[in-house]
Amino acid sequence: MKTLIILNPSSAKGKALEIRELIESEFKKLELNYHIHISKNLQDIIDVTKDNLKNDFSNFVAVGGDGTIHYMANVLAGTDKNLGVIPTGSGNDISTSLGVPSDIISCCRIIKKGKIKRLDLGLINDKYYYLCIAGSGFDSEVNDLANNTRLPLKGPAKYTYSVYKTLVTFRSKKFFIDYDGNRREIYGMMIVAANMPMYGGGMKITPDADPEDGLFDICIIKRMSKLHFIKIFPKVYEGKHIGDIHVEIFRTGSFSIDSEYRFSVFADGEYICKLPANFKIVPKKLNFIVGN
Repeated sequence: MKTLIILNPSSAKGKALEIRELIESEFKKLELNYHIHISKNLQDIIDVTKDNLKNDFSNFVAVGGDGTIHYMANVLAGTDKNLGVIPTGSGNDISTSLGVPSDIISCCRIIKKGKIKRLDLGLINDKYYYLCIAGSGFDSEVNDLANNTRLPLKGPAKYTYSVYKTLVTFRSKKFFIDYDGNRREIYGMMIVAANMPMYGGGMKITPDADPEDGLFDICIIKRMSKLHFIKIFPKVYEGKHIGDIHVEIFRTGSFSIDSEYRFSVFADGEYICKLPANFKIVPKKLNFIVGN
């Protein structure tokens, strides 16, 4: 079984060469047949994955963060290829949700073991797949800030900073949602359609979301005072915000969102489109090499 490793140097915290040497050393010890490619940019990640679909690679391994996984998954969706990860990003929520540790040696052993799960994927506007969580509203404003901040922050610290900075000027908006024959207007802060439990470097926004159950976990954060938001926000890292009266969670297989404000939609931390947006679950769409 041959493995194509795509290493995203921009997510390797300036240690791409060290990571490459360690991965190659471990793959050789494990007697794995591989080829490694150092990506030039996001488009190169997509192109290299596409160009090798017809070659004899069975495993495609992302060495990067959630964004690297996201773009490779969009190419591999619906194929019989296996997607794996050696996480080197700032958040790594996808790998954490799937039981893949941050330790490189352990990840190499997981790839050698080759335990596969066939995962559901979210699909936005019948065009863009995602693995983890898509959202719009306050969280998309936070994502935009986190992706563009010049401060030397990583993981939870970067997202926490972005949350509080965004909160200073953010105002709740009217959302229009449609699901299972229900049409509702809600004044809220944000709405997410989740296929996995966490995003933003460990925020368990939908703690019971399962990428194998054929359903989204929808989380709506309704309008609340800024003081109340500051009070409940820390609870999201343990998933304990869900008991708050301003938080609503339910499950559905398809969902649409619009708003009086043209919010962006982010999925797996990547910009996708502007509202309105339609979401649907596509069951058992992607093979993923998991840790548990």
